[in-house]
Amino acid sequence: MSTPLRPEKCHIKLLYLRLTDSAPLIVAQEQGFFARFGLRVTLQRETSWATLRDKLIGAAADGAAMLAPMPLTLAQTLPQCSERLVSGLILSCNGNAITLSASLHRRLSLTAKDCDGAAVGRALAQFIRDNREEAPIRFATVYPFSSHTLQLRHWLRTADIDPDRDLQIVVLPPEQMVDSLDRGDIDGYCVGEPWSTLAVQRGIGFIATPCNSLLPAMPEKVLAVTERWHNANPATHLALRAALLQACNWLAECGQRRDVTALLARQDYLDLPEELLAPSLSDRLYRCRGAEPVANPGWHLFAHSDSDHGRPTAAKARQLLELCGDFSPATGATAATAATAATEGTEQVFRDDLYQQAVEFLQRQK
Repeated sequence: MSTPLRPEKCHIKLLYLRLTDSAPLIVAQEQGFFARFGLRVTLQRETSWATLRDKLIGAAADGAAMLAPMPLTLAQTLPQCSERLVSGLILSCNGNAITLSASLHRRLSLTAKDCDGAAVGRALAQFIRDNREEAPIRFATVYPFSSHTLQLRHWLRTADIDPDRDLQIVVLPPEQMVDSLDRGDIDGYCVGEPWSTLAVQRGIGFIATPCNSLLPAMPEKVLAVTERWHNANPATHLALRAALLQACNWLAECGQRRDVTALLARQDYLDLPEELLAPSLSDRLYRCRGAEPVANPGWHLFAHSDSDHGRPTAAKARQLLELCGDFSPATGATAATAATAATEGTEQVFRDDLYQQAVEFLQRQK
């Protein structure tokens, strides 16, 4: 039997970035899932994760699709901030790739069969050893504490490359990656789709590895709100989680994913060609221009009521924070601070109870 829900706040604003895995927000809007639960939602596109973070904690928005480690590391990135972020829903896992410039890839002297991530990593390690006198290789990631940073550092370490000594890692907004690669400002990057596929389509990039082959099912985007906002608007927050979980369930169907590319491509959402968005949504990987696509199952794993991908548990939070504790980004944070945070307060940030509440609420709607 349907359960009535009376949101405290019906008009809300949600922030997102120009990324393929913003799909749940757009689907919830276009398929009427927000409206079903009494919400009138404005979706506002941002260009950088730091801007999105600052607007959310500054109460310029009600919620955001945010990088999974960001709510967990707010105290490290903004030590003076008094707000706490909470998440009751992991929207998606995976979705990223590590891309090299086409010019760097050519210099690695790889054969056609050496196209997997491990082989590319070994070739890059040898190249770095052989060219110590040259300017260091420079990679970009999207935010200091992000899945992208964790995945990039993992790939480098697996190839016996020290990410703190053997090359440089800088931070750039996702939308700036391709142009920065084209200008030669960077030699590679780790970013969410479709920005690796765009570099391939333009002939300036080679995908070394999709990140779901490195750390499978790593939480990628979460629905984040401030704790203050959640406490003031619990019914609104439940409606929001329910609508977005329903959108994620909808995206689990392959046929739906084919249809959603037209929605995402619209000027008022991602404003990108459908052919750029389709590959990752259909689990197809184009490593370089002109190459045949290969299957990449699970490139995007969206939350689903029948799986635990969307469940934000304390164990998942600790795993992310332990990975973050392996390095000290240029934010003033220390590895010791991150390690301490890994054992404190994760249940108040990743809220399994809020996820379970949304699942049970949706079951009652059937």
